[in-house]
Amino acid sequence: MLRNAGHVSAMGLADWDVTVRLARQARVLGMLGHRLRDDDAVWASIPERVRSHFQASINTAAYREQWMLMELRSLAQALPPDLPVTVLKGAAYVLQDLPLGRGRMPNDVDLLVSRGDLEAAEGALKAAGWQSGVLDPYDERYYREWSHELPPLRYPGHPLEVDLHHTIAPVTSRTRADDERLFASLQSIPDSRFLALGPQDQVLHAAIHLFQDSELLGELRGVVDMDALVRQHLVTEADWEALLEHAQWHQASRVLWYALHFCRGWLGTPVPDDLPLAPPPPLARKAMDWIVPRSCLPRIPDTRPTLGQRVAATAGLVRYHWLRMPPGLLARHLLHKSWVAVKPMGGARAT
Repeated sequence: MLRNAGHVSAMGLADWDVTVRLARQARVLGMLGHRLRDDDAVWASIPERVRSHFQASINTAAYREQWMLMELRSLAQALPPDLPVTVLKGAAYVLQDLPLGRGRMPNDVDLLVSRGDLEAAEGALKAAGWQSGVLDPYDERYYREWSHELPPLRYPGHPLEVDLHHTIAPVTSRTRADDERLFASLQSIPDSRFLALGPQDQVLHAAIHLFQDSELLGELRGVVDMDALVRQHLVTEADWEALLEHAQWHQASRVLWYALHFCRGWLGTPVPDDLPLAPPPPLARKAMDWIVPRSCLPRIPDTRPTLGQRVAATAGLVRYHWLRMPPGLLARHLLHKSWVAVKPMGGARAT
């Protein structure tokens, strides 16, 4: 249905029951509701009791969007006015008025500053009242030395966390962004003190987040985001050429290939057939073709995962850690986490 809403008139209530439950599980119910409501004839053909679920999700998403906008206003007042700050992901989509910003359910606000401005940005937010959670010394070091973001911040009483990034991929990961080119490509957002990633980097950040910096589990929304960004930003041959160039800068050609592969297969994303992007080795591709559908696609919440789904979830978790850290650091990290698991640490947050 995310690919083509034209067949909804043939759906019965049992079909709608499964669709609504799966869309809610995948966190795309409000986004799907907006797409269906855009076509008056399609919207009218949906049973009223089904429309009410979509409308409720649309309303809830609008309410949470206002949370996010209020948080952004507070952040704009707290951050030094001369400090360049970029919004990422959902906050950027909303401020840029992109179609994929409609119907989202934000849980946090993602900001990006240069590594050199990180201390000033964090200091300004903490001085204004934002606080980070209690971490053990190892997790604190993990965030500050090996991650691409600081420990999450939250203002007391505010519903959303703030994640302060200094790049778009973990600094120890296989994918390493070229920060100089990343920041040189930033674009202003009209009527906002915030900046946004350039169009190609916005597409690549979605690909990196999905196929480099996630465990793949329940990440259908990431594929939907990627599809929408491609349709929004990649219109001409020059746009695609620039995307491939940026992918080489950020060492993200492999994750881009996977993102485009699954977007085209699942959502019919318009990707040029002759795109000069090298595919992964056949064995890796075959493995991902097996793992990704069993991990990313939602399942009915009250059903037990199959053996294949459980194996795929474990494989996705192993892949995530393997890509995130070099072998020596990964071994050290896993040993520490194993020790924490058998020795209570007083509620410290795990990374």
